[in-house]
Amino acid sequence: MTLQRWLFIIVACLLLLLTVGFIYFRDIQDSQWAAIKAAKKQAIDAAGLTEVDKVYHHTWNKETWIIEGINKENENVFVWLTEEKQPEVIKASEGISEQNLKNTFKGKQPNAVVKRIQPGLLDDQRVWEIYYSDGENPALYHYDFYRFDNGAFIDSYKLPSRTEP
Repeated sequence: MTLQRWLFIIVACLLLLLTVGFIYFRDIQDSQWAAIKAAKKQAIDAAGLTEVDKVYHHTWNKETWIIEGINKENENVFVWLTEEKQPEVIKASEGISEQNLKNTFKGKQPNAVVKRIQPGLLDDQRVWEIYYSDGENPALYHYDFYRFDNGAFIDSYKLPSRTEP
């Protein structure tokens, strides 16, 4: 076999592997993309959103989708979607902002490394969830929950540094 044939076979195999990988990835992600699309559509219909900024998926006591966007009155709003309830539309101005919460949290926990801040539901109460690692011991991770409306501390959960069988 000539060098050209070997190159052709190698390129064809690489293209085949990339195509199979792409199809596999799309197949795996398809259900997640469909759920995000359905949550966006439900939020747009319920709140009259003209623009969707962020979509959050939160699972603690129950699965919740929170969509952040702008409504027809040009107000920033959050839409909470749960299975057994009607959508709840809350203006962002009625709650503490993510940035204000982060600044307050960093003032109290200056060594903490914040991994994620997102809205959610804890015991049917709208909350901000902060997931972070302890700066002193980066192997320890915590979930802190704060009220969405005023930023008051609710509860903290510490994850074990290791699990046993």
